[in-house]
Amino acid sequence: MPVNRSDKIRYAFNELTKDTLGILKDFYAEEVVFQDPLGTIRGLNGVMNYYENMYANVQEIHFDFTNEVVDGNTYVVFWTLRMKVKGLNGGEEVSCEGNSIIRFNDDDLVEFHRDYFDMGEFIYQHVPVLRWLVGKVNKRLAHSE
Repeated sequence: MPVNRSDKIRYAFNELTKDTLGILKDFYAEEVVFQDPLGTIRGLNGVMNYYENMYANVQEIHFDFTNEVVDGNTYVVFWTLRMKVKGLNGGEEVSCEGNSIIRFNDDDLVEFHRDYFDMGEFIYQHVPVLRWLVGKVNKRLAHSE
């Protein structure tokens, strides 16, 4: 695992697979709080279980980092996620832009990680029934303005 925090973030995001979950032990603190649009998870074991389930059907995943803002122990990284998942979008690549707020503790482990991204762009638009439903909702909202 790299020593530089920026490189450590990039390494953890891009090297993590269902087969490399052990790298999370060198990235997250035991008492980590992780949040994303799906919810909040507390503790390293919970985060490891979350990633294990989330990455079970991931065939390929890569984060392209576009910018970074650093304030002390807090890093805000901006990225484009590209991934192929069995059963999503016919196995073709999906992409999503987002950012993460990551705060390190004094032991250089992540104690807080929050991801921001549009679930519609990421998942819902790539499942036929949900794509139709999201389209209907978006159309209705556009007409109500």
